[in-house]
Amino acid sequence: MRSLETRYALALYETLQDEEALSRDVELLTGTPALWSALQNPCVSKREKDRVLCRVLQNNTREELLSFYRLLSQRDRLPLLPAIREKYHQLCLEGAGGIQAEFRCAREPDPKDLQRIGKALEKRRGFGHIEFHVVVDPSLLGGFVIHVGGVTYDKSVAGMLQGLRRSLKERE
Repeated sequence: MRSLETRYALALYETLQDEEALSRDVELLTGTPALWSALQNPCVSKREKDRVLCRVLQNNTREELLSFYRLLSQRDRLPLLPAIREKYHQLCLEGAGGIQAEFRCAREPDPKDLQRIGKALEKRRGFGHIEFHVVVDPSLLGGFVIHVGGVTYDKSVAGMLQGLRRSLKERE
C-alpha cells in the first residue's frame, strides 16, 4: 500500500505538472516559522487556516494548487506538505526518465567527478538523468557507495577492506 504522501503527490501529479510552482509555495509556507507553526497547530481552527492560506496564496499561486492546499488543511494533512513535495519531485524526475540516487562518500565530492560518475551510470543503466543525494560518511575512509534503483555500487575503502576480510576468512 502506498503512503499517504505518495497518494497525494500522485493525485497532484496527475492533475498538474508544475514542480516550480509547488516548490515556491512550499518554501513560502514552510519558510516562515510562525506561519508554518500556525498552519500545523491543531488549536487554530480549520476556518482560520483556510483564510490564511487564501490570503497568503490567493494571487501568488495557481488555482489548482490553492485548492490542493485547502484540501490538505481541511483534512489536517498540511504537515505532510514537505513530504508530498519530495514525492512529487520523484514523480517528475521519473516522468522525465530520471532517477534519484544516494551517493555516500568520505568527503564532499568534486562536482565534476560526480557529473562524470552520473553520466557513466546513466549510460550503463539507461537512465535519462540521475540526481544524486550526497551523504558525507567519514566511516567509508575513502571512495564512495552509490544506491540507485535497488542496486548498490560499493567502491569504498571500507567496503574493499570488508571484502578482503571475507576472502581471508574463507581461506582459513
